[in-house]
Amino acid sequence: MSQTAASQQQLQDAFELFNQVSEQLAGSYAALQQKVVSLNQELAAARSERQQLLADIRGLQQDASRSQRLSSMGEMTARLAHQVRTPLSTALLYASQLKQTNLPRDQHDCFVDRLLVGLRHLDHMVNDMLVFTRGGQGGEERVDVAALLEQVQQSLQPRLDTCDARWCVSGKAPSPVQGQAEVLASVLTNLVNNALDACGDGARLEWQISAGGSDLLLALQDNGPGIAEDLHEQIFDPFFTTRANGTGLGLAVVRAVIAAHRGDIELDAEYKDGARFVIRLPRYQVPQHLPSERLKQRQKAAIANSRYV
Repeated sequence: MSQTAASQQQLQDAFELFNQVSEQLAGSYAALQQKVVSLNQELAAARSERQQLLADIRGLQQDASRSQRLSSMGEMTARLAHQVRTPLSTALLYASQLKQTNLPRDQHDCFVDRLLVGLRHLDHMVNDMLVFTRGGQGGEERVDVAALLEQVQQSLQPRLDTCDARWCVSGKAPSPVQGQAEVLASVLTNLVNNALDACGDGARLEWQISAGGSDLLLALQDNGPGIAEDLHEQIFDPFFTTRANGTGLGLAVVRAVIAAHRGDIELDAEYKDGARFVIRLPRYQVPQHLPSERLKQRQKAAIANSRYV
């Protein structure tokens, strides 16, 4: 065989080998693609299963929370029935006295004031019960903390004046928080009333506002007797109270509402000059839209505008 023929044969063998390798590679590539498709399907199934598991876990957590609240509600009903009886009986007594035709004006006014005190106490207990059984309420409002504290101060001003209490706010909110203003105002009012009950006359209430990462920190400290160390773990428990006429729901309601706002509240164990509670609330997040969503919004707006052209 000549050298030319040998070269041609080698070239032909090389092409045949190349074709064989190409076919093998094509087959391997097709098998790899099939494997990728199979893995993607398995991944999608795993993601779907994970999402379902997360949904199931959230559902179980909600059911457990609801069951716990219902269980607590049964205990609450028995306790409230006993606690409501005294102020209700007192209110009925004063109301019956008002029926006297020859009642002096000053005594009449005294009975009215005492009747209103009893009815407000009953209303406060019922409101605490409703908020606690609902587990608090969150919200998507843009809440200005400074305005919120001013609202709380105005609503409590008559009692603050009576107690000769000093109200002080330091710090500036880096941004609004996200929540429901009226509900937050209610629990902050509850927190202040607890402080006033503990401090008595001459109370000093100091609010401190600061940033805490992506959250806002709101602290209230007072100059009262503080909370005994052995009670630190119990003060947020439902029905726990150290006051004879307390429902034991005040701080439990505060924690439930703050938790519903995706925040938390804790007692500062290091503070020794009274009691200091620190509330952590998420800052308000401006809703972010994907580019495709913004495009759809612009398209809808363009279509709407074109109808009036």
